[in-house]
Amino acid sequence: MVSSGLGLPVLANPYPAFSELHEVHAGVYAHDLTGPAHERDGVDINGEILFRSPDFLAWAFAPRPRLGGTVSTNGGTSLAYADLGWTIGLTDRIFTDLSIGGAIHDGSLGGSSPRDNAYGCRVNFHETLSLGYRVAPTVSVMLSAEHMSNARLCKNNDGLTNLGIRLGYGF
Repeated sequence: MVSSGLGLPVLANPYPAFSELHEVHAGVYAHDLTGPAHERDGVDINGEILFRSPDFLAWAFAPRPRLGGTVSTNGGTSLAYADLGWTIGLTDRIFTDLSIGGAIHDGSLGGSSPRDNAYGCRVNFHETLSLGYRVAPTVSVMLSAEHMSNARLCKNNDGLTNLGIRLGYGF
């Protein structure tokens, strides 16, 4: 804390949580591209925030924690997730980005017909994989895939795979 000169304390950074914010991603996905069952086609909206890697994760190649969500615009399954992710530079502009974590979703657990997805568990694993291009030092475009399933930990495990394009903005 520093003084304002009037004897009143002034915070050097009034929003300390935002100083840990590292990047944001937003984009659109084609909904549920794989089977065995398949929800109806549609467009999903995706957004996520990425935080700076905390020091205690240095041993794991400094993954960045991320929080995000994918919202189905056609009544299909939507999800919210928390992941750890790594960005690996392939050239000065091209990179790959991957993450793994957990998701909670609003889809069917059992499926009412053979064509309905049955996710088995309300909380599942969540993974993403992206190939990106840095348009500018703080702006990137990524071809991205996300997958959610339970790794056969529950009776049903149809899974959900979305594919699309996202933009990234770094701070």
